[in-house]
Amino acid sequence: MDFDINLWLKNITFRLKDIFKERVIFIGYHGSFKRGEAGADSDIDLVVILDKLDLYDLINYKKLINSMPFAEKACGFISGKREIENWSKTDLFQFAFETEALYGDIKDIISMPDKDDIVIYVKTAAESLYHALCHSFLYDKNPSESLSDLYKMSFFILQADYYVKKGKYIPTKRELLNLLDGDEKVILTHCINKDKIHELNDSGIDSLYELLLNWCSHKIIKN
Repeated sequence: MDFDINLWLKNITFRLKDIFKERVIFIGYHGSFKRGEAGADSDIDLVVILDKLDLYDLINYKKLINSMPFAEKACGFISGKREIENWSKTDLFQFAFETEALYGDIKDIISMPDKDDIVIYVKTAAESLYHALCHSFLYDKNPSESLSDLYKMSFFILQADYYVKKGKYIPTKRELLNLLDGDEKVILTHCINKDKIHELNDSGIDSLYELLLNWCSHKIIKN
């Protein structure tokens, strides 16, 4: 069976509304399928907001997911309405700007993050990536695989940082790449070509750790 993302999303939207009925506040998706960057192994990042959420709801949602074709692709976010309404705005950049609605309007639920919120997000995300880089370099047995995942994370920080600087949301890696220069362009290039990182020798791996570590350090200290 060939995978059709649009058919899959239409199917699960119908079934969510059938199961949870008027309790469904919002259904949407984001991630690589939304950006048109999905590959064969990409997940479907679904967003579901109910009027409230308890364990029984999660059990029913899990049953639904497991009954879907290509269930192994499903991932994403589910929440009660009050929880997402009170979520830290500093953590809502990609959620607010990238999520495409299948049912409802996300702006009716959350307060859009402002520039100050996104500045905090950039610093916090850079701190998390900095720590992950150090931990990976010291302890991971397969550093090239880990480094591929770490470079994947860099896109979201670069994207938010560009928004802080220019006030414009750039949805895809390729579009953003054309707007960057210097180390940031190099970092995003490696992010886009992350599947080739495993081909590098030890010296090349070390150089990529150093590049991303120094960039994160700059973002932490600058912000």
